[in-house]
Amino acid sequence: MILKKEIAEIFEQEQLHQFATASCDGIPNICTIGAKYIREDGKIVVIDNYFNKTLSNLKENPEVAILVRREKESYQIKGTAVYVSEGKEFEEAYKWMKAVNEKYPAKGAVIITVHSVYNSIAGPTAGDKIQ
Repeated sequence: MILKKEIAEIFEQEQLHQFATASCDGIPNICTIGAKYIREDGKIVVIDNYFNKTLSNLKENPEVAILVRREKESYQIKGTAVYVSEGKEFEEAYKWMKAVNEKYPAKGAVIITVHSVYNSIAGPTAGDKIQ
């Protein structure tokens, strides 16, 4: 799925977003992500520089969510993740991270196939599926 233009712009322009995972037992974890981009095919790439609980959860449960917001606009992106630490997709992500800032380790990359987007703006349309 390709994100709507306005949602993709928020994702790319805002520096930080919240990334949610859960263990296979349903124990949630949320972290802040800043090393991320959208590929041309619509998949979201999140760089693993310091994941701990997040990585453990990804190994158990591939379902993830990202909350993106700008001022009063807010959207929840849900998808299925694959963690890579070698191969073409990893090399692409590693190269991107090192071009942004050499100091980050770029230990792996989370490749997310988006399957739905929900409105997270307060009000009567909160929770509505928009994509």
